[in-house]
Amino acid sequence: MRLVITGLAIFALVLSACDRAHKRDVDALSARLQHALRHREFPEAEKIARQILLLASNDGEAWGAIVEARLQANDLEGAEKTLGDWRVSDRKANSKFEEASGDIALAHHDQQSAILRWQKALGIDPRNERVLRKVAELEHERQHWAEEETAWNALIKLHDSAESRLRRALIRRQLRRWEDAMADLQMARSLAPQNTLVQDWSQRFERLGKFLDEIRELDANINASPADPSLLGDRALVFLRAGDAELALADAEGARKLAIWAVRPKLLQAIALLELDRADECERLRVRTSIRLAELTPETLETLRRLDGQISVERTNPELFISRAWQLNEIGQPLLAQQDAQTALTLDHKAAGALAEWSYALTKLGQADEALNKIKLATDLDPHLATAWQYRGEIEMMRGETVSAIDSLSHALQLNQTAVALQKRAECYRKIGYNARAEEDLRALQDLTARAMR
Repeated sequence: MRLVITGLAIFALVLSACDRAHKRDVDALSARLQHALRHREFPEAEKIARQILLLASNDGEAWGAIVEARLQANDLEGAEKTLGDWRVSDRKANSKFEEASGDIALAHHDQQSAILRWQKALGIDPRNERVLRKVAELEHERQHWAEEETAWNALIKLHDSAESRLRRALIRRQLRRWEDAMADLQMARSLAPQNTLVQDWSQRFERLGKFLDEIRELDANINASPADPSLLGDRALVFLRAGDAELALADAEGARKLAIWAVRPKLLQAIALLELDRADECERLRVRTSIRLAELTPETLETLRRLDGQISVERTNPELFISRAWQLNEIGQPLLAQQDAQTALTLDHKAAGALAEWSYALTKLGQADEALNKIKLATDLDPHLATAWQYRGEIEMMRGETVSAIDSLSHALQLNQTAVALQKRAECYRKIGYNARAEEDLRALQDLTARAMR
């Protein structure tokens, strides 16, 4: 009997020693696995993970590493097969399994399923910072600001850091919770005063702070009238002046959705896109990338705001579209000007002003022949339209038709004396050697300029 007991004791000791050796092997491999994952050496991580599974078939870290390695290799089918094998090996509720399921759902572009899986993982392990970050990043991409803030709240409770505070400050900025955003930024500053990103955003918030009174007033007005595109456009403009192109873009896009007929939101959206280095997106707006906020006068922006508002209630008034086309031509946006001119002509096929603005836009688009045809139609339809005669003279000058240009500019000046028409006609006179007449026009130009300055 003593021999049996002794034998069993020795066997137990041997088993225990084997278990300890087995655990040491798994721990050593796990340390190597974590190192490979931290350094994003996914092929090596997968190799180590498979070695671990030979020793511990239910090791969640190893299974998860293989799934991640397959996803990094763009082998979605392999990742799904690994997930299936994992489920067969371990049927217990597992945070790592739910996380990997969410990763695969995201690879399928199923964002909602990914979020649900990751939330399930957090239900099992609410302190998993990695999964909380995944949730925060995806909610940011979906622009679900409140949900993203919730994720950062949980992360900050687990581990406060300058990065987390800054990220939450930016979310609270999206939510227009200015005081909370400023408080988080201040905490980020205290945690990492030398951090370049924190310093950069501190400067941006400082500039934004100079406009906060105006922004708060607009916030209140927009909350009271959320369907007013003019108010959203006003706030987009303030954000642009405050140097926050991201918030400006959101408001400009919102204004465009509410008022598809308006042009001011398009212009503001384009300016924001340019500041965000997304110039290629301006083409679909029909806005030239030469546009800059600094070159748009407050008077021009206010005029466009007014015209947008008038068009919203008088959608069949061709004169409003002609006026807006003129403004758009003046600020170097011929595509939008052409669009408005065409709309005016559908409303009134005899609108000479629309033809004139269309002609001017075509000139800027490099279509001189078609521009000349349109402007001739305009002067035929309305011989008393000074603007059309002036445009016609300028086009004829470009084509080298100097005598015709003098005739057209003379018609324009008989109807309305402008500095541009006088200057252009003087240039034409000089070309054909009529220097005395050129001097007369230049003196008239000086007199006109002097009167305008009084």
